[in-house]
This record gives sequence, C-alpha cells and structure tokens, in this order.
Amino acid sequence: MSGALAIAGVTAALKDLLNDGLLNHDLSSLGSFSVTAQAPDRINTGNNETNLLNIFLYQVTPNLGWRNADLPSRDARGQRLSNPPLALDLHYLVTAYGTQDMNAEILLGYAMQLLHETPMLTRQQLRTVLGPPSPVDGVTVPGIFGTLSAEDLADQLELIKIAPNYLSSEELSKLWTAMQARYRPSMAYMVSVVLIQAQGSAKAAPPVLQRGADDRGPQSQASAPPVLLAVRNPVSPLLPALRQGDDLVFVGTGLAGDASLSAVFTNDRLAVVNELPLAAGGTAHERRGHLPSPSELVAAMEDWGAGAYGVALRVARPGQPRWTTNSVPVVIAPRIIASPLAAAAGAPFTLTVTCAPRLRKLQEPGVRLLIGSTELPPTQPIVTPPDTTQPSTITFDVPALEAGSYLLRLRVDGVDSLPVLLSGSPPVFGFDPDQQVVVS
Repeated sequence: MSGALAIAGVTAALKDLLNDGLLNHDLSSLGSFSVTAQAPDRINTGNNETNLLNIFLYQVTPNLGWRNADLPSRDARGQRLSNPPLALDLHYLVTAYGTQDMNAEILLGYAMQLLHETPMLTRQQLRTVLGPPSPVDGVTVPGIFGTLSAEDLADQLELIKIAPNYLSSEELSKLWTAMQARYRPSMAYMVSVVLIQAQGSAKAAPPVLQRGADDRGPQSQASAPPVLLAVRNPVSPLLPALRQGDDLVFVGTGLAGDASLSAVFTNDRLAVVNELPLAAGGTAHERRGHLPSPSELVAAMEDWGAGAYGVALRVARPGQPRWTTNSVPVVIAPRIIASPLAAAAGAPFTLTVTCAPRLRKLQEPGVRLLIGSTELPPTQPIVTPPDTTQPSTITFDVPALEAGSYLLRLRVDGVDSLPVLLSGSPPVFGFDPDQQVVVS
C-alpha cells in the first residue's frame, strides 16, 4: 500500500506523462510551452498568457469498490484492530492556455490523445517519476518531494487507471466559478484507485492448530447468556451515583448458574480499568458486589477516580473461554470532607475540601464547589500529595454569605458528590450535616 504522499505522487506522475508526451512531438511551431500542476486562479491570463498545459486536482471522492472491503478498523473502545486502506478516486481538470489562436486547442488535443493512449500509470512509470534520481558526480540528488518518498505508490495492490469524465456545461460553469478563474478549454479525468494505508500496528490472529480441547470443535450451551441491565445501590435505586464503600446490586438476566462473575469498570478518560469479583450465590436476576473504599483497600484511593464508567460482567465457566457481557453506564461520585463547617455571616472565609478518590491532573480544570446555589472554582492550586494513600485537597475562597445553612457539593468531571444520608426503615433521605456550612 502507498502512504500519505500518494495523491501528490499521482499528480507528479500525470504531469510527467503529459510533459514527456508533448516533448516527443514536434511542437516547435507553437513556440515554448510548459506543463504545470497549480490552481487555475494562480495562472496568468490575458496579455501575459503563455503556452501552458495545467493539471489541477479539483476533487477527491471515496472509491465505492474498496471502501467496505475490510472489517471495521477499531473496536468499541477505539482500539485499532486492522489497517484498512483509505481508497480514493482523484478528479483532475486538464486545462490548456495559449499565446496565439489555436495554441490552447492544439495542446489540449495532444493531452487528450496521450491520456487516451495511456489509460493507466504502470508501476515502472511510477518508479521512474517518484524514485530517487540518479546521483550526479557521485552526489545524491533530492527527489521531487525532497527527503520524502512516494515510490511505494508503485507497489500498491491496484493499478492506477485514467478515465475521461465528460462534464456538462453547467458543471464546468459551476467549477470555474468556484475557482474564480478565467475559463479556458478543459477536460476532466478521474484517476482510480489510490490506496493509502497507515503503517501502525494492528492485531493479528494467531494460526489455528485445533478447534477447542482435543480438537472437538466448539461447545454449545442452550441457556441464554447473562445480560446486565443496571448497577445500583441496594439501599435505594434513587441514588444518582455510586460511592466508594457502597454495596452494589447488579441487575440482569441469566446471572445464576455455575459461572463465576466479576464486574469490569472502565473509564477511558482516566485510563482506569478495574475488576471486582461478585459474591457467589444470588439469583438469576441479581448478584451482589462491593466498591471498596480507601479504608478497606489502600490502593482504592489511587486506582479509582470520580467520573462516568462503563460496567460489564466478565463470565468464566469451567472448560470454556472467558467472555464479557454488554456494558451499562454508571457514575462514581467523590466523597468529601469540608472544613470549617461554621462561618460568620457577612464575612468571606476560606473553605478546604478533601476529595477521595484522588484527582487526576486532567480533572483539575473542571473542579467546582457548589455552596448553596453558588458555583466556585478553586482559588489555589489543587494539592494531590505524592503519597498515593492521601486524598486531594482543594481550597476555595467563599464570598460573604447571609445567615443560614448552605449545602456543599464538589463537582468532578460533571459528577457531584452526594450530600445525603439514608436512615430509617423504609429508608428516608436527609441532608448530611457534615456536608453543610452553617453561617451565623
């Protein structure tokens, strides 16, 4: 496959083809002439017009035969699976200019004859034009693209074919109006197909030596596979977010049986992938788990982050490969400790908030404190200690407030901390006094 210089390589090859073809004919009666590849609005016309044949790339379109030749190049997480080529058709406009009557028509006629007799660019033609020039006195001369090379265009799978494209007068009129140039005799051509392919790494399947254990082929199972529908806090389904230290209920279908299930939490923005084992037992519609807090698992302070996650169940059955169910969205809210929780009315004060789990650098610009209905940005740089067991500390300068009780919420990546408590049976919501500032 060819690289990103393939488009420029085709233009250079067409220009060389036309230039050599005109030189091989006796056109001395026309005087001097040249072949260029520039935009028509940059060409001098009128009294200063010269004998000129110009080739201009005016449009690039996808090649319909190649665009769906391969499977998708990326999986649901955006990771590269393969390197499908970018297949393009190039549309050129060949325009002739002349200093005297008929010169433009003569040049255009020879150009159309050359392109009619050369319906494709051969691999040898491309290597000759795009390859490194021969050394001069033992010194290497730069190619047409300097130190860059488009010679790999000659090795692409498809040959490059040239076909005329007869535009109507309306199409030509629109085209020349868009180019804001003076119209001259022109002919359009389509060059197909140019295949541009990246050189990045991709996954390749290993060779198959046997189909399952003892080459017995695939195993089938009559029962329906597990499906995950939701993840929530068992205390109340009304809680909008999960927090570290919460018990979790995984709701779905087909969750019973001898399968060992674990929950995989993924946050692509924070590059976090954590797996939590689910408790054994449960029912076909519910399984239980627990989101560890830093007091239960020291690494939880650093390994998790506040924000939006995708949760999927990883299924492991004896004698079968592991596989993953569908993913459902959840959000993990930060837990905060604020100080002080009392302030004088009519006087500004400084409020310090600690946040667990710790903040990442990319989260810091969006951190906000909601005190009552007022949103405040941090007034000092956020402090996240090198010790990964310690929370982040954020400082806010709070303007003077009237007497009253003000609810505190810390917003991280669009997720607010939960300033509520659940108590009683059935559980009833109430505001957490440790997340309120009393101004008196």
